Amino acid sequence: MAAAPLISPALASLGDLRPHTGLLTTDELEQLAVDIYDRGEIWEPLVRTDAEERRYELIYEDELLDAWVLSWMPGQGTGFHDHYISGVGLCCARGGVREDLLVYGGPDLELQLRPGDTRQGGPGYIHRVRHQVGEPAVTIHVYSPRLDWVGQYRLGENGLVRREVRPGRNEL
Repeated sequence: MAAAPLISPALASLGDLRPHTGLLTTDELEQLAVDIYDRGEIWEPLVRTDAEERRYELIYEDELLDAWVLSWMPGQGTGFHDHYISGVGLCCARGGVREDLLVYGGPDLELQLRPGDTRQGGPGYIHRVRHQVGEPAVTIHVYSPRLDWVGQYRLGENGLVRREVRPGRNEL
């Protein structure tokens, strides 16, 4: 008997949004995030308000990609991380978030994302995302291949930066 999945997707298929037979490019991932954003009936029922922890709900997954809706409240965010071998496309759907890009030898690059704003990154793209405005702020994230692993960056003793590989379905 097969074990039940830990997280069940909201959709059994992406239907007419993005038929695919292979991995998606970052441009395709970004467009798919916009396509999902444009269809509020897909993501709006999955929005969660939780002051204690950032919430993420699975919209869809197959062996080539997964799509998520993330709900962010004040004080919530990720640390710096990468998406291991996965590319990402994301779209801000409600409120606003701030994306920080790590800059060697200088201050982090800060990007403000509001509804309809998008971003993309290939494997190894290092960033962090934080709530900025709205209760909750909401973002749509699409990964290909599926986000099974992430690299989290931690500041260790003597200021050394460590990268820890973690399962992609855990809180960052």
